[in-house]
Amino acid sequence: MKLTDLDPRWLIDDGRKVGFIFKSPTNSEWWQTCFFEAGRKVLICHDPECYRKDEWCCPHSQTGLARAAGVDPGKVQGCERNCAWAVHGPLDFSVLTITPSIDGSKGGLWHGFITNGQIVGGIP
Repeated sequence: MKLTDLDPRWLIDDGRKVGFIFKSPTNSEWWQTCFFEAGRKVLICHDPECYRKDEWCCPHSQTGLARAAGVDPGKVQGCERNCAWAVHGPLDFSVLTITPSIDGSKGGLWHGFITNGQIVGGIP
Protein backbone atom coordinates (compact mmCIF):
# COMPACT_ATOMS: atom_id res chain seq x y z
CA MET A 1 0.00 0.00 0.00
CA LYS A 2 1.23 3.50 -0.81
CA LEU A 3 1.10 6.42 1.59
CA THR A 4 -0.52 8.44 -1.21
CA ASP A 5 -3.50 6.01 -1.07
CA LEU A 6 -4.22 7.21 2.49
CA ASP A 7 -5.07 10.86 1.72
CA PRO A 8 -1.96 12.27 3.44
CA ARG A 9 -1.99 15.97 4.30
CA TRP A 10 0.75 18.27 5.58
CA LEU A 11 0.40 19.79 9.04
CA ILE A 12 1.57 23.36 8.64
CA ASP A 13 2.35 25.84 11.41
CA ASP A 14 3.51 29.36 10.61
CA GLY A 15 4.22 28.32 7.01
CA ARG A 16 6.39 25.33 7.97
CA LYS A 17 5.62 21.65 7.42
CA VAL A 18 5.81 20.31 10.98
CA GLY A 19 4.30 16.91 10.28
CA PHE A 20 1.58 15.13 8.38
CA ILE A 21 -1.66 13.28 8.92
CA PHE A 22 -2.97 10.25 7.02
CA LYS A 23 -5.83 7.76 7.16
CA SER A 24 -4.97 4.74 9.25
CA PRO A 25 -4.09 1.80 6.98
CA THR A 26 -6.10 -0.53 9.23
CA ASN A 27 -9.14 1.69 9.94
CA SER A 28 -9.87 4.35 7.33
CA GLU A 29 -12.35 6.15 9.61
CA TRP A 30 -9.42 7.28 11.77
CA TRP A 31 -6.40 9.46 11.06
CA GLN A 32 -2.88 9.07 12.45
CA THR A 33 -0.31 11.83 12.90
CA CYS A 34 3.43 12.06 12.47
CA PHE A 35 5.33 15.13 13.71
CA PHE A 36 8.84 16.22 12.79
CA GLU A 37 9.13 18.31 15.99
CA ALA A 38 8.51 17.18 19.55
CA GLY A 39 6.56 19.23 22.05
CA ARG A 40 3.14 19.69 20.41
CA LYS A 41 0.36 19.35 22.94
CA VAL A 42 -2.63 17.34 21.84
CA LEU A 43 -5.17 20.04 22.68
CA ILE A 44 -3.58 23.36 23.62
CA CYS A 45 -0.20 25.02 23.48
CA HIS A 46 1.57 27.59 25.62
CA ASP A 47 1.34 30.48 23.14
CA PRO A 48 -0.06 33.48 25.08
CA GLU A 49 -2.33 34.30 22.12
CA CYS A 50 -3.99 30.90 22.51
CA TYR A 51 -4.61 31.17 26.23
CA ARG A 52 -8.32 30.73 26.96
CA LYS A 53 -9.11 29.76 23.37
CA ASP A 54 -11.31 26.74 22.84
CA GLU A 55 -8.78 23.92 23.12
CA TRP A 56 -9.90 22.35 19.85
CA CYS A 57 -9.15 25.61 18.03
CA CYS A 58 -5.63 26.40 19.22
CA PRO A 59 -3.91 26.58 15.82
CA HIS A 60 -0.57 25.31 17.19
CA SER A 61 -1.91 22.16 18.86
CA GLN A 62 -2.22 18.76 17.23
CA THR A 63 -6.00 19.15 17.01
CA GLY A 64 -5.74 22.68 15.60
CA LEU A 65 -3.28 21.59 12.93
CA ALA A 66 -5.53 18.64 12.01
CA ARG A 67 -8.53 20.95 11.71
CA ALA A 68 -6.52 23.32 9.48
CA ALA A 69 -5.69 20.32 7.26
CA GLY A 70 -9.42 19.65 6.84
CA VAL A 71 -9.63 16.69 9.22
CA ASP A 72 -12.15 16.27 12.07
CA PRO A 73 -9.98 16.35 15.23
CA GLY A 74 -12.41 13.95 16.88
CA LYS A 75 -11.23 11.26 14.45
CA VAL A 76 -7.50 11.83 14.98
CA GLN A 77 -5.19 9.69 17.07
CA GLY A 78 -2.66 12.25 18.22
CA CYS A 79 0.81 11.37 19.32
CA GLU A 80 2.50 11.80 22.65
CA ARG A 81 3.96 15.22 23.24
CA ASN A 82 7.58 14.06 23.29
CA CYS A 83 7.32 12.16 19.98
CA ALA A 84 9.07 13.29 16.83
CA TRP A 85 10.07 11.35 13.75
CA ALA A 86 13.06 11.76 11.47
CA VAL A 87 12.49 12.38 7.77
CA HIS A 88 14.87 10.78 5.29
CA GLY A 89 14.78 12.29 1.83
CA PRO A 90 12.49 14.93 0.36
CA LEU A 91 9.16 16.04 1.83
CA ASP A 92 7.22 14.25 -0.89
CA PHE A 93 4.56 11.71 0.07
CA SER A 94 5.40 9.46 -2.89
CA VAL A 95 8.97 8.84 -1.63
CA LEU A 96 8.77 9.78 2.06
CA THR A 97 10.70 7.68 4.58
CA ILE A 98 10.09 8.15 8.32
CA THR A 99 11.88 6.60 11.29
CA PRO A 100 11.20 5.12 13.76
CA SER A 101 7.94 3.25 13.21
CA ILE A 102 4.57 4.92 13.75
CA ASP A 103 2.81 3.08 16.56
CA GLY A 104 -0.94 3.61 16.83
CA SER A 105 -1.49 0.31 18.65
CA LYS A 106 -2.44 1.98 21.96
CA GLY A 107 -5.59 3.21 20.21
CA GLY A 108 -6.12 0.03 18.21
CA LEU A 109 -4.69 1.53 15.02
CA TRP A 110 -1.83 0.72 12.69
CA HIS A 111 1.77 0.13 13.78
CA GLY A 112 4.37 0.02 11.05
CA PHE A 113 6.86 1.91 8.92
CA ILE A 114 6.70 4.38 6.06
CA THR A 115 9.57 3.61 3.71
CA ASN A 116 10.04 5.22 0.30
CA GLY A 117 6.36 6.21 0.25
CA GLN A 118 5.19 2.67 1.08
CA ILE A 119 3.28 1.40 4.12
CA VAL A 120 5.40 -1.44 5.49
CA GLY A 121 4.15 -3.95 8.06
CA GLY A 122 1.16 -4.07 10.34
CA ILE A 123 -1.43 -4.75 7.65
CA PRO A 124 -3.23 -8.11 7.85
